[in-house]
Amino acid sequence: MMDNGAIKQVNSKALMWAILLISMVQMPLAAIMPAVDLIATEVFPGRSLQSIQTIMALPNFIIVAAGVSAAMLIRFGLASKKFITMLGVALIASTGIAAFFFNTEFWHLGLLNVLVGAGLGLSLPNVQGIMFDNFDEKMRQVMAGMTSAFLNIGGIIMSVIGGLLITIVWYGGHLMTLLAVPAFAVGIILIPKDKRVKPGDAAGRSKLPRSVFYYAAMIFIFAVMLNVGIMNFSTHLAAGNIGDASTVGIAGALTMIGGAAVGLLFSKVSQALGDSIFPISYTLLFVGFSVFNLFSTSIVMMMAAMFVLGIALNMFMPRCIFNVSNVTDTTNSSAATMLVLCIAPGGGGFLSPIIMTNLTYAIGGDSTRFRYQFTAFVCLAFAAAIFLYNKKCGKSK
Repeated sequence: MMDNGAIKQVNSKALMWAILLISMVQMPLAAIMPAVDLIATEVFPGRSLQSIQTIMALPNFIIVAAGVSAAMLIRFGLASKKFITMLGVALIASTGIAAFFFNTEFWHLGLLNVLVGAGLGLSLPNVQGIMFDNFDEKMRQVMAGMTSAFLNIGGIIMSVIGGLLITIVWYGGHLMTLLAVPAFAVGIILIPKDKRVKPGDAAGRSKLPRSVFYYAAMIFIFAVMLNVGIMNFSTHLAAGNIGDASTVGIAGALTMIGGAAVGLLFSKVSQALGDSIFPISYTLLFVGFSVFNLFSTSIVMMMAAMFVLGIALNMFMPRCIFNVSNVTDTTNSSAATMLVLCIAPGGGGFLSPIIMTNLTYAIGGDSTRFRYQFTAFVCLAFAAAIFLYNKKCGKSK
């Protein structure tokens, strides 16, 4: 349990708003992903779908590398959490600037995705670490939901406008990262300076509890499953001759709306359901993916399924983050957030198309309907396994 005596209470409201506003620009991938089918069919038609999906998932890999690097810099006293966080926000903003100049070659797509991935890897875990370090347990549970809600509100804006911009220029989603400019200004002003760890002061650092690795594994698997839905949605719509990139953007916005609604209510939901949230979230993935298969020509039903996926994600992740916050302190929060917010979801997101697209392609061909239903049954199996594990360990609530 975190030592509440170490919690800082000065300017807590200002810090809260800084964290929330930075959280609003942490979902640029929601603006970028609607371009997958357009990039594969019109911009770089000579590339395979698997290669396009892999390079679009590149930010997830870069998030891991950047997150690990940042955690090491912080752990050995070479940088503060504020510096790393603001550097990350600046890199996110620079993606939008770079998109104006680098948008004609396949490697340009890789460059833009590297920039946005590096920015997320530096800022996402460390802004959460700042939250861990400065609020007590009750407020952390509230903030876990609030940051999820604001993250999704920003995602709604990026997804809808990004989807519309993509119909004009394929890199329109990358341009949405320019929203990070005002977030950078707010963070510089409102986030207080934090003390660097003294170099060589290993004695004062706490080791990561085993439960942090458990939640990291949970997040990794969940990310592998969830990204099947995200990566294949534009292709799925195209296969059914439904909509375009703007439709995908609207679907992404519905996912965020579901997430924002749950985020605002998360504190109460978390108290009521406890760790039962985990099997429930996987069951919701099963429902959403099954709807994609069974109602592949109904845009209304698929939009409803995207809303369900948003609810699942934003029940699952905040509960993991809250549970991790309760077993960390200021000396290991950076390493913990790096693990659960960079390595686990980034690795899962990057490996998702490599594992699931290739696996389902080998078994059932290129049918997105088969891919979704296969993944749905895998999710149901995980829901059952986690339910039984929670029951055995007395962690159902």
